Amino acid sequence: MSELVMVLGGAAAVFLLWSLVRPRVDPAGDLYALAVSDFGAAAGNGIQAADLHHWQALGRFDFAITDTERHQAVLHAALAELGPLCMATLHAPVEVGGRVEVRVGNHRVGFLFDGDASRFQRRLAYESRAGQTSQCGARIVTAVEGSRKTVSILLDLKPFRH
Repeated sequence: MSELVMVLGGAAAVFLLWSLVRPRVDPAGDLYALAVSDFGAAAGNGIQAADLHHWQALGRFDFAITDTERHQAVLHAALAELGPLCMATLHAPVEVGGRVEVRVGNHRVGFLFDGDASRFQRRLAYESRAGQTSQCGARIVTAVEGSRKTVSILLDLKPFRH
């Protein structure tokens, strides 16, 4: 029995060591890393980098936001200025139930959907970060609907389940 415990302990130690030294491969490539590093200098919104919670980069970019229709001009400008890969800042109120604003640079580009916003705020509160401003990767995408070109933004966040 003690030999089994020793083997399991050794395997756990090897796994932890491997997870610390393994190379990190970004699925979006070097462009995403460049966008992340450049955004810190260009943010200019008065929030210090130490005050932000940075969500883990997943490279999925499938988390849609609402109210982008009203912010088409801002999204076009952000696409021209920052390119398709950038960082989004999420501003959440301290109380659960308020709207979570999504900003790129100093400009509002939309909000999280109501259900996603409350789950997002609960996740922040669970991590003892209630109301803290956070940042995640974003991809600005264009779509052509008939003769109209629309721009939307997708966040690099894991879907909130509960």
